[in-house]
Amino acid sequence: MNKQTVLFVITILLLSGMVHAAADAILIKNGTIVAVVGKTIVNGSVLIQNGKIAEVGAVIDAPANATIIDAKGMYVYPGMVAPLTAIGLTGYPGSDSDINEVGQSTPWIDPYEALNPEDETIDVTRIDGVTTALSAAGTAGIINGRAMALNLDGTLPRDMLLKRDVLLIFNMGARSKSGYPKTQPGILSFIREKLSKAKAAAAPKKKGKKNEAPGKDMEMEVLLKVVKREMPVMFMTSNEVTIRLALELIEEFNLKGILFANGDILKYAERLAEKNIPLIWAGTMKMPERWEAIDKYYRTAAVLAQKGVLFAFSESSRQGSRNVRRQPVPASLSVAFGLSEEDAVKALTINAAKILGIADQVGSLEKGKIANIFISTKPIIQLSARIRMVMINGRIIPLTSVQTMLYDKYKKIVQDRIKKE
Repeated sequence: MNKQTVLFVITILLLSGMVHAAADAILIKNGTIVAVVGKTIVNGSVLIQNGKIAEVGAVIDAPANATIIDAKGMYVYPGMVAPLTAIGLTGYPGSDSDINEVGQSTPWIDPYEALNPEDETIDVTRIDGVTTALSAAGTAGIINGRAMALNLDGTLPRDMLLKRDVLLIFNMGARSKSGYPKTQPGILSFIREKLSKAKAAAAPKKKGKKNEAPGKDMEMEVLLKVVKREMPVMFMTSNEVTIRLALELIEEFNLKGILFANGDILKYAERLAEKNIPLIWAGTMKMPERWEAIDKYYRTAAVLAQKGVLFAFSESSRQGSRNVRRQPVPASLSVAFGLSEEDAVKALTINAAKILGIADQVGSLEKGKIANIFISTKPIIQLSARIRMVMINGRIIPLTSVQTMLYDKYKKIVQDRIKKE
């Protein structure tokens, strides 16, 4: 670590102890500003006021009493957006987790009601530059609960909430362990039946005839929003068959659909681009089958970009919270196999924000957006990059977590033993 970096780290450690919510302004200067939307600015500046980005440019005059952060030789990015996690739904003392509910159709479940700001995976995730995450009420059923978008900082649940009821999740491969449905046709019929009832309930009333009112049917109330295109649906898929069936349902019911896939997606890339159906791509690190090319999944993102598909990376094909910090890894691997660095960064930031309907608030360094920012020693798609500062809602976050504390603890134990020998 060079002298300049040491001074920068010391400065950030001092600043992170301050209450920046009350600060007049923060100016990050002399860094390579990767705005994502627009051109990258070398030796540029970002001005933050009242938790929002006030200005982005080559030279910005610091307001009186502004806190100055010199990012010379470093890279300034918008915070990354994780498009499917269980962050905030684990970690309550005396309980397991609040992720998957029992039942094949539970669209009324709202994860916000179980949001735990003390979940230790929040700290673990955000210190690696992931500042926003979609946290969902499970994926184990066929029609699952809703999902919420969170900024990963806050004392109370309302402090973290960015957007409620972002989308609903349908799992195209969720076979029942006991009872109906156990087959792929059964799953399709199950979803089609539920959507058909909602579509009938949403139809205009005919003169002299009353439609069946949904009343207090919580399931129907949510599905009505789906068929009216008021709430998107994320379809969890795992192979060519489930992808095809998901696309059929999207077209049949004119849904605002999003695909979540971890394989077999290239066959449908042109169709996704033509129909403007966005994709969460979770298959980069999947092991190819013995009959597949060894680089099949590494090069998938590059092909998707060439075909014009709007896609974002997910670090895993499973909903989780422990490893969301690895979000840049699939982007790095994809760049090595043909994806441009620009498209890789977009798939970690603005693309995910667009897909989740929060691009007006996060995902790029633009005036008026929430100041979710991180500073790294190298381009983030390089796995050797190190995060030196994270800011959420304009507040500088301490770069500590249960993992860093354990590292420091056992590092000291080893060093003390070496000294005694």
